[in-house]
Amino acid sequence: MTFNLRTILMSTVLVMLLAGGYGKLRYRNGWYAHADHINVLAAEKKLKAEKDIQPVEKKGAQASEEGRVIYKTITRDVVKYVQNPNRTVCQFDDESVRLRQRAIDAANSISGFDADPLQGK
Repeated sequence: MTFNLRTILMSTVLVMLLAGGYGKLRYRNGWYAHADHINVLAAEKKLKAEKDIQPVEKKGAQASEEGRVIYKTITRDVVKYVQNPNRTVCQFDDESVRLRQRAIDAANSISGFDADPLQGK
């Protein structure tokens, strides 16, 4: 049985191509497995973050609702004050001082927005 040079070279090239294709296939399978693993870790981290932030969001929504009622009353009083024809006079009467102090007190009394930021966890 005699092999000529052409047959030997073709066999060698074919074996090298098969080995390269097999290596590339294994590399891609490993890469895809790693990517899937990273995606699973990211999904778990996202679920944990959502679970951690849920109570803070509820607390913030409740505080926002409490503040909305207070500020609605203050806004109504401010509109009455602004519609006064003597509002351009730069004298602060008791009513304007009271409105300002009421707005400051309302801003300071709303709880829930002064919680520690979540990034510190």
